[in-house]
Amino acid sequence: MAVSQRRVRDALTWLVIALTAVPVGGAVVLALVHGDTPCILCWAQRTSMALIALVGLFIVRYGPRPRYLGTVVLLATWGVFMGLRHSSLHLARDIGQGFSAPFFGMHTYTWAGLIHWVVLLSIGVLLFLLREDRGESWPKEPGRASRFAMGLFVVVAAANAFQALATTGPPPFMGQADPVRFSLDPRRWVWGNEELAGRLSLRGSWTVPEPDAADLDPDPAHGPLPAPPELPITGWERIGVPLYGALSGLAHDPETDRYLAVTDRYGVYLLDGTLARTLHHVTVDPGFSIDLSPFAGAAFLGDTLAVLSTNKSYALLRADSTADEALEWRHFRETDGAMRELRLGRFATVRARQMYVLSLAFDPSADELITVAVPSPRHRRLVVSRFARGDLMLSSEFEPRLGADLTLGGDDRSLAEYVVVGAVAEDGLLYALSAAYSTLLVIDLGERTVRAAYAVPGLEQPVGLAARGPQLLAAQADGRIAVLERPGAWSPTAKE
Repeated sequence: MAVSQRRVRDALTWLVIALTAVPVGGAVVLALVHGDTPCILCWAQRTSMALIALVGLFIVRYGPRPRYLGTVVLLATWGVFMGLRHSSLHLARDIGQGFSAPFFGMHTYTWAGLIHWVVLLSIGVLLFLLREDRGESWPKEPGRASRFAMGLFVVVAAANAFQALATTGPPPFMGQADPVRFSLDPRRWVWGNEELAGRLSLRGSWTVPEPDAADLDPDPAHGPLPAPPELPITGWERIGVPLYGALSGLAHDPETDRYLAVTDRYGVYLLDGTLARTLHHVTVDPGFSIDLSPFAGAAFLGDTLAVLSTNKSYALLRADSTADEALEWRHFRETDGAMRELRLGRFATVRARQMYVLSLAFDPSADELITVAVPSPRHRRLVVSRFARGDLMLSSEFEPRLGADLTLGGDDRSLAEYVVVGAVAEDGLLYALSAAYSTLLVIDLGERTVRAAYAVPGLEQPVGLAARGPQLLAAQADGRIAVLERPGAWSPTAKE
């Protein structure tokens, strides 16, 4: 292929510009705009990209000498290794969990590994386009073994091409993540493009849309449990302090008559019993060490405040008048100076993997935290997960069954249609409020069954649930709180 040296140099110049401006320069922009700070493994990857760009400039200036090309290959090989090394620390994480913010479904350390691989590919293309040394001596005619190898390659390549067409199909069809058995019968060929469904992401079909309860159907009559008894709203209250972001979770501590409110913009507020005075507040920094997606649940663990994000990452906080505000700066974007962070972590689930959560409850009798997974297009099931407070590890999981007095409205209906946005554990029962169909589910934690279901008309956008004595408090995104009388699960058909 005859390509002028000028064109090769121009193309290489633009590659160096792109490498310098986007990953290396873009990291600086992230630092300036968002305060993003790389870890030591990130630095190793960024350094190798910068050195590759430097050597690329030498190639542009002095030509593709072997020592330059060899240096780029070594640096890119190192970068690919570091990308795998870094990604391997997080590949086994649960849904949405990783380090730093993702772009198109991939975290920055994964992008760095891909970029280094592209560099290796570019070196191969560069060597292919360079003009050959015509003075080099090489046999002109291939021997028998060479001709056999060429023929064998053509046959094998053609066979692979045919199998690829049969199992994958022409564009825009794509291969399946779980391919079916191969057959020569065209009637059994399966062509699909499920990988193209959903929002743009390099995770393909593994992309799970983040939960959004705002557009769910609130009509209880449309739910999978037909004609549930109504649980009327007996009154309305409101959080009387300004919040940073929309309310996304609420908890109540009966021992101190305090409330814990969290917002979708990482605000954490400790409120007094009137909901009109802020005792303490912080805005958690979500972007470092463990990435936190928007907060969706809150619970009191004695004097410890537990805050949960939708990707099942959590933060444990505590009000402390002796907290060092300068030291806590690393944890909070804003603080009143009397709160400290105890721990960041991630809940690891089994049945609820690849599923987000929108609720958090604490069961003091079992000393366990409880989450209820949000069903996703990939996993249509309702999963209750329990985590021991001592080590915050998974202790049990189950999919609740229907109680004897409850039936679904049809064979195609399922409890997985409910989207639980708030939960509270009391007396061995889990009260789970679903934004879909405005329904309160009463789950017996011992028997693992849904003992009762109640329609709660009048809710607009519920985001959390708390218990206050005999009352349940259904929090809405706008800060209003609907007051409900806590029903007794022993009579699931009784009209409240």
